[in-house]
Amino acid sequence: MIRKYLFFIFIFLAIDNLSYALEDKVVAIVNNHVVLQSDVNKKVSTIETGNLSKLQSTKLRNDILDTLIEESLLEQAAARYGIIVSDIDLQNHVQRIAEQQNITVLQLKEIVESDNISYPQYLDNLRRKISIQELFRTQFTNRAYVSEEEIQSYIKNNDLLKNVGSKMDIREYLIEDESNSIKFNKANIFFESIKKSGLEESKIKYPDFNIKTSDLKNITMNDIPDIYRSNLQILDNKNFSKIFKTGRGYVFLEVLKSNILVTEYKVSHILLKTNPMENIKAIKKKLYQIKTDSLENSNFDKHARQVSLDKASAIKGGSLGWLTEDKVVGPFSRMMKQTAAGQISEPFKTKFGWHILYLEDKRIKNVTDTILRNQAISILKERKVEVAKKEWLSKLKDQAYIEIVR
Repeated sequence: MIRKYLFFIFIFLAIDNLSYALEDKVVAIVNNHVVLQSDVNKKVSTIETGNLSKLQSTKLRNDILDTLIEESLLEQAAARYGIIVSDIDLQNHVQRIAEQQNITVLQLKEIVESDNISYPQYLDNLRRKISIQELFRTQFTNRAYVSEEEIQSYIKNNDLLKNVGSKMDIREYLIEDESNSIKFNKANIFFESIKKSGLEESKIKYPDFNIKTSDLKNITMNDIPDIYRSNLQILDNKNFSKIFKTGRGYVFLEVLKSNILVTEYKVSHILLKTNPMENIKAIKKKLYQIKTDSLENSNFDKHARQVSLDKASAIKGGSLGWLTEDKVVGPFSRMMKQTAAGQISEPFKTKFGWHILYLEDKRIKNVTDTILRNQAISILKERKVEVAKKEWLSKLKDQAYIEIVR
């Protein structure tokens, strides 16, 4: 019965495309779609086949036909899931492709046509490709789960650090104490003095300390001991690590130069919006009143809970936690960077409304561990997605009507 139904579909498609069918032929039926000989020929034409034997050439054509059948099944699946690539989405994708190659869209069109591919056909192929990518993203990539145990195990068993490309210039400060005669508090006082007044002035002020410094140039995280690496994860806003004990004595590190450090800001905010009862002037006046009262009474969190329209942060006293500048919109980022630690900003506007922010603290974070985690997650997810895709495609083939027309 199914074969009879599909036979009629085939007849309908053949009649509907009669003028083209006279010079082309169907090589496969995939549910209610067909794969044409011209589709196979187009794929073959992009491959150098001059040195292939007849057997190899036949295998190549069969492999291409299998690929086209899979693509047809995936396009049909994308349609069933309601995945539609709009003209705007398509043009944005074309724009990104051109930008990645540092050319204009017009130049991209000329390059495509120089390869004897019509530009409309190129866009049609690209649209199908995007729809399949979106199908995989929604059905597999977004659903792939990687546990913390898997992440840590992968990082531990694979040397990912060498691929991070981290480079730093580090100054090591060593307070020699192999006899363990110096108390931590005393060493830390000396350390705080160096941060505040500089090394030379601190040596004069505390002559009993024997301190040595050494510079490590262009070093990577992979080149330094684990205890150094762990203490370079979070730095203060002057790029100093905390003081820590080694077999030689007390050590603290200053990062002079690095490509793996980012500034983090510990921020709270209050958001208000204009309404028919309050204009911009009234909103700004209210925010200034909150700022004044908060500075006098240290109760910014109380005001945030009472009036902030950002309910997610309001229940936490306005706290947004630790942020990097790329995580917030431009005006918020600029105000965050120019506000001193412990201070409250002037009122400022973003697309969300009017804000004031309280900058509790600043610190420097080493993003090496974040890079490693992201690498591990990406690799592990990709593996799981590939397995899931193969299993799903196999089921898709089993459930489909596929006939090779010889």
